[in-house]
Amino acid sequence: MRELLQAHQSGILILMETKVQYSSMGNFFSNMGFSAATIVDLVGWSGGIWLIWDTDQVNVHASFISNQYIQATIHKEDYEEWVLNAIHASSTLLREALWKDLEDTMRNLNKPWLVAANQTEIEPKDGRIRHKLLLSSEDRVSLYF
Repeated sequence: MRELLQAHQSGILILMETKVQYSSMGNFFSNMGFSAATIVDLVGWSGGIWLIWDTDQVNVHASFISNQYIQATIHKEDYEEWVLNAIHASSTLLREALWKDLEDTMRNLNKPWLVAANQTEIEPKDGRIRHKLLLSSEDRVSLYF
């Protein structure tokens, strides 16, 4: 990971399904130049979302944090502000609520939007909402699985 971070000089890093508590790794990321984080720690050995960034490169404001996702507004000097949803929906029972939240976000959003997730974690059985997101806001949303 160290080589990837150095090669790409990324100002933001998202890790999901981490398998360890952030407190056991925080020094590693600090030594790599990341100075801030918003964390959803795992429960038992499941879940975990880490949104980590370098405050010298980018401003991140987490506007919503749940056990399924982190939503944040990202701002970098000389670039358009955009919204990020980093998703790890570990419970099938909670996915419908997640998709409702994403639809609500889409309806109220007037900025570029990136949804970063593992497709097997968030895809509804029939795919209807995912396709609705893509078709109704293709100029504003990017989905990365």
